[in-house]
Amino acid sequence: MAKLPLPCPVISFLLLFFSGEISMLVNGQKAWCVVKPAEPQQALQSALDYACNYADCSPTKKGGSCYDPARPAHHASFAMNAYYQKMGRNQWNCHFNNTGLITLADPSYNPCCQFVSGGSGPPQPQKKEDTWCVPKPGTLGSALQNIINFTCGILKECSEIQEHGSCYFPNTLINHASFAMNLYYKTDGRCN
Repeated sequence: MAKLPLPCPVISFLLLFFSGEISMLVNGQKAWCVVKPAEPQQALQSALDYACNYADCSPTKKGGSCYDPARPAHHASFAMNAYYQKMGRNQWNCHFNNTGLITLADPSYNPCCQFVSGGSGPPQPQKKEDTWCVPKPGTLGSALQNIINFTCGILKECSEIQEHGSCYFPNTLINHASFAMNLYYKTDGRCN
């Protein structure tokens, strides 16, 4: 099987749904902007600061419904999404120095902290080579490991995420699962 050229990390703009058991690329009507998995704290803070200059980030402040100091990625995602929705839901409204991605999976992580999704209709159409299949941020480690085991067991092409491989770092389950899922999607054409 021919190897596909895949950038590391293998995440750009994406259309994603992950239910905990299954993931698939979908054409949906709502879209959210979230931070890419494993972005450094400095990038999260930069995106948060920029977005909050233009959008309402009060729910992420102390006392707000989305305030959780243990979840800086969720604060950044909330702010990035508020900006993305306010500015018109264009691809470029979710760039944030290449730290943002577009998802069709609702990133709201508790009933008190709901991410807004504006309008109806899908985001700007993407070419297949510009879409990625990755797990939803916050997916349990056991589910991520099952994804890696399944996709690498079928494809036998996961040497890039093995020690000394070109995509081994950052050495996290979410990044390795993202690589495996996207490789499966690019090879098989399916994200499930």
